[in-house]
Amino acid sequence: MQEFFSISLIITQHLNRSLGARGGVSLSKVSRYRRGLSLEENTHILLSDLGGSMGIDHDYSKPRNPAITCMNYMQYDFGVFNHQDLSNVSKLRRALSFSNFPWMNCNVAHPMTKEPFFGEPYQVFSINGMKLVVVSGYGGEFIPEAGERNPTLHISRLGSSVKRWLRYIYDSVDPDYVIVCISDWDRETAAVLQDMEGVGMLITGSPEQESDGGDTDGEIGDGAVLSPRITASKYETFNVPEDGRVPMYHHHHDSQVMHISLNFKTRTTTYEYLGHSVSRIDQEVSQLSEDYNLLDLVHYHL
Repeated sequence: MQEFFSISLIITQHLNRSLGARGGVSLSKVSRYRRGLSLEENTHILLSDLGGSMGIDHDYSKPRNPAITCMNYMQYDFGVFNHQDLSNVSKLRRALSFSNFPWMNCNVAHPMTKEPFFGEPYQVFSINGMKLVVVSGYGGEFIPEAGERNPTLHISRLGSSVKRWLRYIYDSVDPDYVIVCISDWDRETAAVLQDMEGVGMLITGSPEQESDGGDTDGEIGDGAVLSPRITASKYETFNVPEDGRVPMYHHHHDSQVMHISLNFKTRTTTYEYLGHSVSRIDQEVSQLSEDYNLLDLVHYHL
C-alpha cells in the first residue's frame, strides 16, 4: 500500500462524438493523454464523462455508437448524462447496451417508481485501499419527444435526491472520500450546495459550449460525424467552507477536457486529504498525436 498517492480524474464533456483525425480535442487524443499518465508512479486514473460526448442528438443510423466503442477501449470508469444525451431516450438506451462502464444518475428516475432509471446513482472505487464514492446528478430538464403522451423519464429534484443518496451512502458504504458530479449546472441549481455535508468535492459540467468558428465538420470511417472545434472559454472555482470542516470545492468549466489531481496520505486506519490541483488541458491534448489503435477499432466497427 502506498503511503502517498494521487488520483488523476480526467473529465471529458461536449465532445459530440469527436473521435479523431481532426483538430482540437478528440477521444483519440484523450486516449493518448491517459496512456501518458499511466506511466507516472503512485498515480491512479479515473476517466469520466459529464455528458454530450456520445452524440445522441446527432443523426446517426448505425446500431453501434462509435463514441461508446472508443470509451470502452479507453476504459472509462463512469459517465453522467446531460441534456444532449437525454434528447433521444430510445437511442440512448441502445447506446448504453454496448457500454462496459456505468452511467450514473441519482435524479433521472422512472415516472412510476421514482427509482433511478439508468443503473445506479453512485459508484464505489477502491483505490490504494481507500473507498472513493462518486455520486452523480443531472442539473437540466427533460423534454419528452414529440408526440409522447406518457414521458419515459421523471427528473426528481436535484438537491433532495443528492441529499437522500448521500445519507444512504454514509449509512451503508462508510466512504473515505466522496465526489459529487453534476451535469448541466447553472445558477438555478446552485441550491444543492446547501446539502453537501460529507462531500469532499463537487464537480459540475456546463450546459453550453461555444464554437470558435475555425474548424469545419469532418468525418471518420463510415459517416461518423465529427464536430467543430470547441474553445475553452471560462473557468471558475468557488471555495465553500463548511463550519471549519474540510472545504468543499465547486469547479465549473466550459472546456472539453479537464484534469483534477487529488492527493492523499495513508494513515493507520484512515486517509488524509492533502489537497488538489485543477487544470484545463484542451490545448495540451489537442497537440498530441492520435491513438491509431483506437481509430482502427472505430473503423472496424463502423
